[in-house]
Amino acid sequence: MFQNNPLLAQLKQELHEQTPRVEGIVRAHEKGFGFLDTDNKKSYFIPVAKMKTVCHGDKVSGSIITNNDKESFDPELLIEGSLQKFIGKIGFQDRAMVIYLENMPANFAIRCKINEQVNEKLKEGDWVVATLVSHPLQKESKHFFAEVTRFVADGNSPYQLWLKTLARYDLETHAPQAEALTIIDAELDNRQDLTDVHFFTIDSENTEDMDDAIAVSKDEHGDYQLMVAIADPTAYILQDSELDNIAKARNFTTYLPDFNIPMLPKALANELCSLKANEKRPAMICKMRIDNAGNIIADDTTFMPAWIESKAKLSYNNVSDFLENNSELATNDSTIKQQLIWLADLAKIRITWRQTHALVFKDNGDYRFELDENRQVKSIIKETRRIANHIVEEVMVIANLALTLQLQTKIGFGIFNIHSGFDNKYIEQAIKFLNDNGITEFDKELLLSFDGYVKLRRMIDNEPFLATKLRKFQSPADFSTEPQPHFGLGFEAYATWTSPIRKYGDMVNHRLIKAYIRSQELISPDKEQLKSMNERRKMLRFAERDMAENLYAQYLSDKIDETYSAEIIDINRGGARVRLCDIGAFAFVPLSMIHSVKEEIAPFPEEGVIKIKGENRYKLADIISVVIHQIKIENKSIIAKFADENTE
Repeated sequence: MFQNNPLLAQLKQELHEQTPRVEGIVRAHEKGFGFLDTDNKKSYFIPVAKMKTVCHGDKVSGSIITNNDKESFDPELLIEGSLQKFIGKIGFQDRAMVIYLENMPANFAIRCKINEQVNEKLKEGDWVVATLVSHPLQKESKHFFAEVTRFVADGNSPYQLWLKTLARYDLETHAPQAEALTIIDAELDNRQDLTDVHFFTIDSENTEDMDDAIAVSKDEHGDYQLMVAIADPTAYILQDSELDNIAKARNFTTYLPDFNIPMLPKALANELCSLKANEKRPAMICKMRIDNAGNIIADDTTFMPAWIESKAKLSYNNVSDFLENNSELATNDSTIKQQLIWLADLAKIRITWRQTHALVFKDNGDYRFELDENRQVKSIIKETRRIANHIVEEVMVIANLALTLQLQTKIGFGIFNIHSGFDNKYIEQAIKFLNDNGITEFDKELLLSFDGYVKLRRMIDNEPFLATKLRKFQSPADFSTEPQPHFGLGFEAYATWTSPIRKYGDMVNHRLIKAYIRSQELISPDKEQLKSMNERRKMLRFAERDMAENLYAQYLSDKIDETYSAEIIDINRGGARVRLCDIGAFAFVPLSMIHSVKEEIAPFPEEGVIKIKGENRYKLADIISVVIHQIKIENKSIIAKFADENTE
């Protein structure tokens, strides 16, 4: 009787139009219900039944239902789904295969099918990559449904954390394969034989892909005659060959804790190109003269292809112990011992030169995870940078500056590392912050200039509070085919060529310098390649961050209530972000765990301070004691509380 009744349809339409509507982002709760967070900071409850039509992170719109003065949200339209491609764990419900998504409530499962290109026979607990095929809020869809497109890891694999992280960012899990590799015939011509020179390498104890070797002498004027030998993979890889295209796509070697994925086949990276001790290897050589004030004499710089034979593989710790403590060196070669003494002096001279003529980064040290046989973290080692690290760093910077000059003056293009200092959109905030802290001589034009940036950095590098805050206003590093300044290093231009086994951009610069030496055609790098390099570098940093967060959360999970020294690195409306000084982990301290009386504490992110009772109590770069309070397994976050405040 009431079917197709136009009056009833009109009434329903009017009621629908009168119902309040909102849009926002779905936030799931582990107990099955959820909330819709709107732009105006208001949240609406989503009942369990309605949560079955959405998932965490979906942007949706719908109506507000009021029942007994209680409001809830009814999802109606999907604006933007949070699930497109995702990682999950295989399970079974009523004999049907499902995927339990990582970082989602445990009761959220999606039925799935397997793409025919997936060769693995999947079992419960296996990790996979899948794509969403249908969503309940889409037309003609009633349920979530997905397709498995890639096997990631066995549920019992000790490597599953690493493999999941690589899959999350669509990174390769294995080194590229290659057929028999031989040196290109043209690369055999006009290679100088330098196998009698006492080159040597300095690397970590377990490094296999050694891409640089050093030799140094001093002349009668006290000038340093420095030779840097760099591994030469382009002697084996033709441009635009299949292997070159693989390297071009990967762009970099992937470095995760105790798990590296080479950019090049291991037969090249760890064998044929690696500058192993007592093995004849092709290399590109840069020969330079540096005076005793640290200046590179440009007219005395030459590049050449050569054969070398490293006379020793030395480690950072062994070299530092020899130079700092007069310990025994892992070689009896007296020539190398003398070279190390000269190199230590040269490194100190160059550090002083850079402090005067460029910029030097604050030495914060590195952190290394030590894993047991089950790949669980047993300890975290803080490694301070010692004299051997400084030697290698300064020598590589010298070699890169020598190449930069060649690219600038002889070739005109290449792949340059650039950094433009402060981001223009934050410049007013930076100026206000400087003015508030008594630094008034920088206007917008000066602060955006290379000279102004360098001047400011030299002023504030010994002021941790100012340096930490101003870092937030900087632009990210980038690449360019033309020479442009690198504000962060304090160089008018900077290009690298010293890691061609690990960086495709360095391979490109190798080919350019070879083409120039051989009077061959010079072709500018593809600018699209720079975009690929930049995007890949971001993905690698995200992957490294994710792995570190996982391993830190794992390590600290049984250390609740333990106390650590920490540095405040950020302040926001919710509290403070800190870094644990001894192990490098990042933790968040909510305001409630800094001071218990809500009305007495106030953060001022723009000023970089937290005030209690109206007085500055904490600021960026302060070193304080924190207590580990909670590890949130679902997002691997570490919650801490300040140890010197009454937060109970």
